[in-house]
Amino acid sequence: MFQSWWDKSLAFQLDGRTFSLSLLHWVNDGLLTVFFLVVGLEIKREFTVGRLATRHAAALPVVAAFGGMTVPALIYLLVVPPGPLQAGWGMTMATDTAFAVALMVLLGTRVPVELRVFLTAAVIIDDLVAILVIALFYTDHLDVSYLVASGAVTGLLAALNQWGVYRSLPYAVLGVVLWICLHGSGLHATLAGVILAVVTPTRPPANLRALLAQAEAVIRVETKRRDEGVMQHGPSEPALQALDVIHDRIESPASKLLRAVEPWSSYVVLPVFALANAGVVWSLAVLEGHGRLMVGIILGLVVGKPIGMFTTAWLAAHLGIAVKPEAYSWRQLFGAGALAGIGFTMSLFIAGQAFPRPEDYAAAKVAVFVASLVAGIAGGFILWPRTTEEAG
Repeated sequence: MFQSWWDKSLAFQLDGRTFSLSLLHWVNDGLLTVFFLVVGLEIKREFTVGRLATRHAAALPVVAAFGGMTVPALIYLLVVPPGPLQAGWGMTMATDTAFAVALMVLLGTRVPVELRVFLTAAVIIDDLVAILVIALFYTDHLDVSYLVASGAVTGLLAALNQWGVYRSLPYAVLGVVLWICLHGSGLHATLAGVILAVVTPTRPPANLRALLAQAEAVIRVETKRRDEGVMQHGPSEPALQALDVIHDRIESPASKLLRAVEPWSSYVVLPVFALANAGVVWSLAVLEGHGRLMVGIILGLVVGKPIGMFTTAWLAAHLGIAVKPEAYSWRQLFGAGALAGIGFTMSLFIAGQAFPRPEDYAAAKVAVFVASLVAGIAGGFILWPRTTEEAG
């Protein structure tokens, strides 16, 4: 009964054409686009104006993410026998960003802020690559006309960026159009969230200095009127309105968009996705014929993730390609890699694309749940000690 409810169709008409999807597909193809938009905006902000804006700082999470995707996929392909079940290799590449970062936050001061930034960047890269993998390897057919239209809309979005358009509404409207075109093309529509994040400007406007001068002038006038009692309880209402207008012009479209949609992603999209996809039949029958599939998933996420991330990060640092911050040790980085083994949301998503047979999908979901639980416990155990080692 629970599953049948998600199979109900929801349709609307656009220009005389009916657009119909099941509730499950609206969640997986529609709502999850918001999640990818958020993670894309977050990683772009870190790489352009955040802590990872320098080449050496950005290199560490990038190479760690590469290792954290490659090693688990290789383990899966080595364990799972040749055949249709090998199509699930993409499951072990992905990380549930929300759960992994949330567990790290719960550890509080035991985890340096720099390590949170590292893990967030690495797992977001995992998720972005995962959606590209879905688009490339889990697509059944392609519609050339819609594909051309998707390219045209993407080009228009990039042009808005180059033209210095700083209003967020045009990006949002074209993002919806891009989603429709990508869905019609046969590529996974959630790719629209990634593309929209890439083309949305993150840097301040070119006239930033002029806007800051205007803000300083407003504050200066208010300060001079202190004798009139203006600043006793803060700036006057007209001054606050002027500062609001200046702030609206200074804030980049990416920041505006992220501020608007991030709460929806955290408190609506991910819970609804988990509810729609988490139905699991816990029975011994699930194990029949799926033992190696489940072992491949569990080993890939629990073992492959931390080993892949740690090894590639260590090599990059010792070869001078990247720099590891002194704020956290190699033990703590390995613990962060263990938390990256929490696949849940994205692994379930890819499993749904890879396994059309219900029994295969059910076994994969059980394995993902087990692997995510073990990875979370292992990562917390590794990161729990407060003692720090030599970070060199």
